[in-house]
Order: sequence, then C-alpha cells, then structure tokens
Amino acid sequence: MKFSRYIWILFIVFIFMFGCVGLEPIDLGPSEISDTGNDPDTPAYFVDILTDDDFVDLLDELFETGSIIVTTNNVAGVAQNILNKNLTTSLDSVGELFDDKLLPNLNVSPPPPENSYDLLIHILDVIASKEALINKMKQFRTGVNTLLQYEGRYDYLVEITGNAKDKVENVLRHLKDLDPEFTVDHLYGDFRDIMILNLLIEPFIFIYDNHDGLVTMIENASETIENGPEPIIQPQFITQVNLFESIYPDIEPSYFASSTFLSDFSQFLDNLSDISVDENYLDLNDIFVQDAFVFPWFDKFIHLSDLLVKTIVEINAFEVQKTDENGFRNDEKTTLWTFGEDASDNVAITLSWYDETILGEELPDGVVATLNGEEIDTSMQVIDVLEILNSSLPNNTLNLTIEYATPIDLEHTVNVDFSLTFDFQKLSSQDLDLKDSNLKMNDQILDILNIASITEFASAVENIATDTYNQNDIDTVISYLTFITDNLEFVSFNYDPNSTTTTIVFECNVQNGAIVATLTLTLEGFTIPQLINPLSISQDVINNIKYLNYSFLSKIK
Repeated sequence: MKFSRYIWILFIVFIFMFGCVGLEPIDLGPSEISDTGNDPDTPAYFVDILTDDDFVDLLDELFETGSIIVTTNNVAGVAQNILNKNLTTSLDSVGELFDDKLLPNLNVSPPPPENSYDLLIHILDVIASKEALINKMKQFRTGVNTLLQYEGRYDYLVEITGNAKDKVENVLRHLKDLDPEFTVDHLYGDFRDIMILNLLIEPFIFIYDNHDGLVTMIENASETIENGPEPIIQPQFITQVNLFESIYPDIEPSYFASSTFLSDFSQFLDNLSDISVDENYLDLNDIFVQDAFVFPWFDKFIHLSDLLVKTIVEINAFEVQKTDENGFRNDEKTTLWTFGEDASDNVAITLSWYDETILGEELPDGVVATLNGEEIDTSMQVIDVLEILNSSLPNNTLNLTIEYATPIDLEHTVNVDFSLTFDFQKLSSQDLDLKDSNLKMNDQILDILNIASITEFASAVENIATDTYNQNDIDTVISYLTFITDNLEFVSFNYDPNSTTTTIVFECNVQNGAIVATLTLTLEGFTIPQLINPLSISQDVINNIKYLNYSFLSKIK
C-alpha cells in the first residue's frame, strides 16, 4: 500500500512539475520602453522597427513613387494602405483596407525612373536592398506570435518614454504630416498598434524573399504590353481544329447519320487527346499551353490572406472590448494609432462595419445555405464570416453549401445541392494550376460514335418522346447515359427504378481536392419517360414547377 501511495505522490508531483512548465508566463517584454535595442523576441521590438531610418525611408520611397503592388497582384500596397484610416465597409472591397486620409511628408531622393515597369522594379530593388531591416521584421514575427498565444493579449499596453518616445514621435509626426512641435505627455503602444505593424511589414518580407521572381514577372508583363500576350492555346490544338474545319466548315445534324463524318469526328477527338502526355483523355492540357491558368506563389497568397483575416478579426475583438465607438481607447491613453488624431475623428478600423449582416433579406423558401456548418441567414454578420475564414486559414477547409429542395407534389421532388470547398493546406503547398482537374473525357467514349449506336440511342429516345416505348427503350437510354457519364470524369448519372430517383452529379475537382465544386441534381418520383417527355407529367405538376421556378427567381433577383 505504501509503495502504491508513493507512486501516486510521484505522479502528482510530476503533473505539477510539467504542468508548471506549461503554465510559465509568456514573456511580452517590459511594461515601459525607454530606448531602442529591445528584445526581438518580444512585441516591444516594434519600437526598433518603427524608428529604423531604413523603415521610414522605405515608406517615403513607396509614397513618392505613387505605385502600389499588393501580394501577387499588387505586392507592396499594404504598406501604403495600412497607414490610412478606415477599413472598407464591405467584404467586396476589404482588400483595399484603408482609404486615403493619411499621407506622409515626402522627402526622397533620387527620384524614381519614369517608366511604370521600371518604377515597379525600382521599388522591388529598394526593398531588396534593406537586408538588415527585413531581418528585423522577420525577428518581430516571433514577438507577435508570442503575443497572439496570450489569452490577455488585448490588454497588452506598454508606455514609450525617454529617448524611445522622442524617436517614435518624430517618426509619427513625419508620417502623419503633423506640426513639428506636436507632442503628448504620455505615449503608449498597444495590441492594435502591434497588429497593424505586423500586417504592414509582411509584404516587404514577401518582396524581399521573392525579389527575382517578381522582377521576372514584371519584365514579362512589360513584354506582353509591348508585343501582345503569348498564346495560351496549344499550337497542335489549333492545327487540328483548323484541319477539321477545312473539311467540315459547317456541321449539320444530318452529318451524324454519316459513317464518314462520324469516323472523321472520332479521329479528330482522338488526335486532340494525344496532344498532352495522357493520351487516353481529352483534357485541358490538350487545349491550353503549360503555363496557362497557373498561379505561382499561391502558398504565399494563402499566408498573406491568413495574416490579413487574422489581423482584422483580432483588431475587431480589441476595438469591441477596449475602445469607444470612434476607436479611441476607453482609458483615453494615446497610442501610435491615435497619436495626433482629433477626439472627434473616427479612428476605428472595424467598428463601422463588422456587425453588418451579409443578407439583406431571407433566402427564398426551400433554400438552406451554410458556411462551415454555420447556417447563413439574416443574423449572420460580416465578422462571423471573417471568423469562420480565420478558423479555416491556413491549414483547414472552407466549405459553402447551398441546398434547394422543391416538393412539387406528394410524389415528385426536385433537390438541388451545391457545395464549394477550399482545402487551404493543399492550396498552400504548391502553385495553383487550374488545368490540373477532372475536367476530362476518356477517349473510350468515342466507341459510341458509330451509326449503330447513335441510331439505337436516338430511336429509343424518339419512342419514349412519342409515348410508343417499351422497357427495352428505357433500358437502352439508361445504358447509354451511364456509359457516357462513366467516361466523363466530371459527371455521374444514376437512376434507381425502385424509387424512381435520378441523381446527376457534376463535380469540378482541382489539384486533387484543393478546390472542389459539386452540383447535385436529385429528381425524386420521376420516371425516365417523364424526364424525357415532360408532357407525360400531369398538368398540375407542370404548373407547380412553373410556380416554384417563378417564386424562386423573383426572390433572388
């Protein structure tokens, strides 16, 4: 018994020992910053970056050039936008971040080149020359990540005093174009300041790390403007199409009763499928050149998107808890963000739009939409969507579903289900190539391009349409539809005669599940003859379908 008791005592001691290791207080640096030279692993390092001459010169250079490049499309623009004031009031323009209230006092030399493409490269070169500054920015990430792990992160507040205060105020007066004598008795840095600076520096790091590739991209864009865009269609594809059109300039329906045409058409499609490496399929690689619809640095785009969304969500939580309706701190302390701002100004970044609802009115009857399992209705706010997106980035999935169920009568129902899924872990592991998808056709489908098959299928459809069919006609139609869809990678067809349920699924799968869009049509209670010949359905059912369609369309207009 004693031995057992000692084991339990030791077990409890180990729990406390290792538990205490996990409960060590997070080092957020000092509560007062009097000078530069702060620990780069703490949020206090913001003073060292903000007062770095290279940082101020870099911002001036960007404003002087007047060019904005953000992420993969406009890579440096967050640098200008972040210094401006108001976050846009809708998701449609959230990428712009801020308007143009705040501009710095400019004093830069030498002037940048005049050519717009040279100008962009000049900006990239300037950023690439700031190695020491970029290393500081990368170190600052550690302190920010430490802060974000802290449960009480919104309480973070550090007073800036002494030499540090003088340096920071000089920078703020310069950037905000304030009176040279303007000062405050007490100046602080808080959580919002840290998050803004963290967002500001990330595009600079991106440009520095990808300088050569970005220069090449800009040079290629310049050549495209001068010489026209490079063709995106495979030359072999154009050759095959031109050859076929020279023989059959106008295709008439009657041609499908010609064995010669069907043979030529089958050979034409087979030749197309042989263009790319996978000769058994006609796919997008047979049509488009290798670089078409390829988006490089998509992993970087996911990273920057994650940072942007996380920053917005975190700043919103801070402003809701710690500021008044205009964005000033409840304790009236002056921070980097509010320095030099009039008390009547609105300096809030998120408070004017975060609680707006995303739907103006209820969805049409029968429609249910969800985002990662959360129902989309008139109570869902913009911040709710951003929080869902924040929980999905950068390594989880985002799933949008829309279900539309339309009971037509007691025996007939039409269901439309749509799903769109983004797997961010897969998207962030490679370049995005939209051609790498299941939008392909197996060339075995060409086996039905013959007189016998087309005649058999057409005759069965005609018999059903004229109400002169038998079970063999129904089986023939089902057999051919199944064969066709089995050889189209992006569509499937199934008919259950016991429940008279037809299910048709269209799915676009990009890069092995990185992006998946699925549309499912489920027709319950409809026989094959009713699907082919709607006139065989009772007039009451037809009237119900017309009414439901009209009602739905009038709601979504």
